[in-house]
Amino acid sequence: MNARKASQLSAKGDEMEHQATERLPPKDLSANDSPRKAIQSVEIGVRVLRALMDCPRDGAHLRDVAEKSGLSRSQAHRYLLSFVNTGVVEQKVQNGRYALGEFSVRIGMAALARVEPVRIAGDNLASVLEELQTTGLLSVWGNYGPTVIRWIDGGLPLFTSLHVGSVLPLQASSTGILYLTHCSRALTRPVIAQERASGLVVSDDELERQIVQAREMGYATTQGTVVPGLSALSVPVLGSGNRLVATMSVLSRVQEKHFYSKPKIEKIRSAAIAASRAIGWQG
Repeated sequence: MNARKASQLSAKGDEMEHQATERLPPKDLSANDSPRKAIQSVEIGVRVLRALMDCPRDGAHLRDVAEKSGLSRSQAHRYLLSFVNTGVVEQKVQNGRYALGEFSVRIGMAALARVEPVRIAGDNLASVLEELQTTGLLSVWGNYGPTVIRWIDGGLPLFTSLHVGSVLPLQASSTGILYLTHCSRALTRPVIAQERASGLVVSDDELERQIVQAREMGYATTQGTVVPGLSALSVPVLGSGNRLVATMSVLSRVQEKHFYSKPKIEKIRSAAIAASRAIGWQG
C-alpha cells in the first residue's frame, strides 16, 4: 500500500470514528469522572496561580508557591517562569518574590465588570459622569483593599497614576472611608495595619470623625490625599442587607473648589441610590 493510499484510509477512519462519537449518547458521569478531557499542565498552572492568590501583598517565595501548589521547586519554577514571560505573574526585583501580574489583574477586572451588580453600578456611574462632564472610577473590595475596576473618562482630562487595578488607601481616600464606614473592623483592620506599617498613619480619632461624617452625609470626600491636585467624592452602592457592593467616585481638580455643588452631589447620590435599588437594596 502506498503512502497516499494509507493516508486516505487513515483520514477516512478518523472521520468514521468522529461520526460514531457524535452519535454516542451522553455518558452518565459519576462524581469521580472527568466531564471532558483536559490539559493537565493548564490545571497544574491554575494551582500555582491559586497559591499566589493567597500570598501576602509583597509576594511569595518559590518554596511557598511550591508547597501550596503541591509541586517540587523545580516544577513550580518552570510554571512561574512561563507566567512571568506572559505577564500573568511578576517577580519583584527588590525581594525576588512572586505575585500576580498585570495581566492577571486585567483578567480579574474584566470578569468582575461582567458581574451584574457591578455592571449596573458602572452604567449608572457612566451616565452621571457624562452629565457632569468629568472623570470617575468604580471600586470594589479586593484582596488588598479597595480596588479600582473601572476608570471612566467623562470629559475631564486627568494626569494621574491611578488605573484599573490600583488599590486605594483606606485611611486617605474617599473610597476607603466608605469601606471603613460600611464594612466590619475584622475586614478593614489588617489593611490599616499594613498601611501604617508602610508609613501611612491617620489617627483613630480622625478616622472615626470621617466615618461619622460619611454616615451622616451619605458620601465621603478627599482633596489631594491620594493624588496631589485631585479631589474625589465617593458614594456607596449597597445591596441586600445594606452590604457594600461597590463605590462610585467622581473626580475633579482641587482648584475647582465649587465643582461639588449641592445639586451635583444630589445627582451623584441619586445615581448610586438607583444602582443600589436595582440590585436589591431596600433602603
